[in-house]
Amino acid sequence: MAPIKVGILGLSTKPSAWATLAHYPYLKSSQHYQIVAVCNSSLQTSQAAIDHFGLKDAKPHASYESMAQDPNVELYVVSTRADSHFEIAKPALLAGKAVYVEWPLGANKDEARQMADLAKQNGCRTIVGLQGRVAPSVVTVKKIIDSGRLGEVHSVSFQGTTNVWQDNAASERYSYFVDRKVGGNLLTIYGGHIIDSITSVVGELQSWTTLSGNLRKKMKVKRDDGSYSEEVYEKDTPDQMMLMGRLARSPPAMFSFHLRAGNKFTDQPGSTWKIYGTKAELQMVFKSAGPQIGRAESIKICDFEKGGEVSDVTDEIDEGPGDRWTSLPEQGQNIGRLYEAFAKGEVGKDYADWEHAVKRHEMIDGFYDTMQ
Repeated sequence: MAPIKVGILGLSTKPSAWATLAHYPYLKSSQHYQIVAVCNSSLQTSQAAIDHFGLKDAKPHASYESMAQDPNVELYVVSTRADSHFEIAKPALLAGKAVYVEWPLGANKDEARQMADLAKQNGCRTIVGLQGRVAPSVVTVKKIIDSGRLGEVHSVSFQGTTNVWQDNAASERYSYFVDRKVGGNLLTIYGGHIIDSITSVVGELQSWTTLSGNLRKKMKVKRDDGSYSEEVYEKDTPDQMMLMGRLARSPPAMFSFHLRAGNKFTDQPGSTWKIYGTKAELQMVFKSAGPQIGRAESIKICDFEKGGEVSDVTDEIDEGPGDRWTSLPEQGQNIGRLYEAFAKGEVGKDYADWEHAVKRHEMIDGFYDTMQ
């Protein structure tokens, strides 16, 4: 099968740029994809990226409107800040392209709804960057639950910390996290990824209540050189997020979720996810705030039918040679798996489309309603 021809927005020469760190490493090495177009803030920066990465067959574009009209582009990839997603994606949707947009899909649920409607009206295949659902650890746990090894699932809990804002300062790179209208913050990005990963395993919620707090209402910006801004910024996004609910499964298992800002406890994991069943309890531990990046540090099962015997679980996903993934940056491994799922066309099973993204936006928006 011929490779899918990709036009990518946001591929920067800066090594810390998300497209550079998480998208490019897989795309450059995959037989399923070929980068044929690059668009940045100007024709010069687009050409600079092409030269930097040695993409001699790629065309530079001065605007996203131009790239949307490029007949050689089949998949239009948007890896930019959330508040630009709608504007940048719209020309490609009107042109009938397949479109990949990073999570969150839009700056809010209304933008996400408009984007999903436009995609449907123009017959566009869509993918949203919710890559936690294809993480090997997450897929392994789903297989364990489906096998019945845990028995009936009665409760699911998640607790994690983002390990930021302990000093009431936002990093220079992510200073926009304090501003709700931008759309990208601890709730939407971390919370959205985590909740989507969990529900991909145990099923959606049938009912829930959210509670969130903006307890660090004023923030400084911590510059890259370690100094702090003199100006103090008002923050209107949450730093404490909780959810309680019932899962849409039989029996209707209980679900609890708590994500917070601030540093993690010394020598403790960034997050812990537990699934209690009538036969056994499973515990996953992550070094970061969630399962969307890399693999779990550990997966353990306490078997109540064997007197509480605890055993380690290894990922049971057969992906071929391991170095195909481990050679990628950790941030790009699950995104690579997402691209592979899209190439196979397994929507709803291994990757989420924009209709699904709208549902996740609607759930996330509920946290704002309870924020104090």
